[in-house]
Amino acid sequence: MLNYEFLCVIWSIIIGILITGFMITDGLDMGVGILLFIIGKNNIDRRIMINTIAPHWDGNQVWLITTGGAIFAAWPIVYATLFSYFYIAMLLLLLSLFLRPIGFEYRSKIKNKKWEKICDFCISIGSFLPPTIIGIALGNLLQGIPFYIDKYYNIYSQGHFYKLFTLFSIIISITIIIMILNQASSYLQIRIKDYNLNHKLSIILKLSSILLILFFIISFISTLLFIKGYKINNFYVKNSNIIYESKAWMSNFKNHTYLYLIPLFSIILPLLTILFSIYKKFVIVFICSILTTISIVSTVGIIMFPFIIPSSIKPYQSLTIWNSTSSQLTLNIMLYIVIIFMPIVLIYTFWCYKKMFFRLSKEKIEKKSDTFY
Repeated sequence: MLNYEFLCVIWSIIIGILITGFMITDGLDMGVGILLFIIGKNNIDRRIMINTIAPHWDGNQVWLITTGGAIFAAWPIVYATLFSYFYIAMLLLLLSLFLRPIGFEYRSKIKNKKWEKICDFCISIGSFLPPTIIGIALGNLLQGIPFYIDKYYNIYSQGHFYKLFTLFSIIISITIIIMILNQASSYLQIRIKDYNLNHKLSIILKLSSILLILFFIISFISTLLFIKGYKINNFYVKNSNIIYESKAWMSNFKNHTYLYLIPLFSIILPLLTILFSIYKKFVIVFICSILTTISIVSTVGIIMFPFIIPSSIKPYQSLTIWNSTSSQLTLNIMLYIVIIFMPIVLIYTFWCYKKMFFRLSKEKIEKKSDTFY
C-alpha cells in the first residue's frame, strides 16, 4: 500500500488533471456556444458552429461529472462544504446545463426558425452561465469562504449568495470566459471552411488573446499582492499552523522561484497564438490555446497548494489536502482504478475527435441538411 502523504499529493494532481480536462474539452464547446450569436448572424452560420461540437458536447460534459465524483470520493468534506456554501450557485449551474441538451437534441426536431433560435439561445445561455459561475466560485475560494466546523464535525457557513459577487471574483470570472472564447475561436478556425466566419474568428482570436493577457496579469497580481491569502508553515505536516495575511499566496513562488515560469507561459502562449494566427498556422494556434488553458489552471493550483477551501473566519480550520482527504485504503483503490481507466478515456476521447474531424462549410450543411443538427 502506498504512503498516505504521497497519495494525498497524487490525488490533488489527479483532480487537477480532471479539472484541466474539463476546462479544455467542455470549456471549448461552451466557448463555441457563447460565440453563436456573436459571430453567427444567421441560421446557417450557427448550424455550422453547432455541428463542430455536436458529436462531442455530451462526452465533454462527463469531465465535469467525473471531477465531481472524484472530489466526492477523495475529498468528501470538501464536496460537502462546496455544495452547501455554493448551493444556489450550483443549482443555477445545473439548471443552465439542462438547457444544453434541449438546444442540441431538439433543435432539428421542428423545422421552424423561431424554434431553432430558441434552441440556439438555450445553447448560448447554457454555455455562458457555467464558466461564469465557476469563475465566481474560484474567486471566492481564493479569498476564502466564511465557514467553520464544530466539535461534532458539522459544517456551518455564514455567506449569502449576493456576497459571492465581489470585484475580484468578477475579474476571475471574466478571465475564464475570455480563456474559453480564445480556445473556442482557435478550434473553430480548424473546423470551419467559410471566409466570413473565419475572418470574424481571426478578429475574436486576436482580441481574446490580448484581453486574456491583460486580465490574467490583473488577476495574478491581485491574487498575490492585493487580497489576503493563506500559507502553511510546513505543508508536508498535517498539523502545521495556517497563516492568513496579505501576500500569503506568494509563498509557493517564493519557496520555488522556478514556478514563476508557469504564469509566464500564460502570458507568452497567447502572444504565440496571435503570431501563428497571422501566419495561418491554425493547428499550432489551437495547441497554443490548449497549453494556455493548462498553464492558467496550473497557476491556480500552484497558488493554492496545499489549500482546497480556505476559511476566512477560522483560518486554522481551512481544508487542505492533508486534513480533507479520504482514507489510505480508499485512495489506493481509487488510484488503481484511475491507472486502468484514465488512459482508456484519454485514448477514446482523442480517437473520437480524430474520427469525427472534418471541415464544415455552408455547402456541406445544405447538401446533407438532414444528417446535421
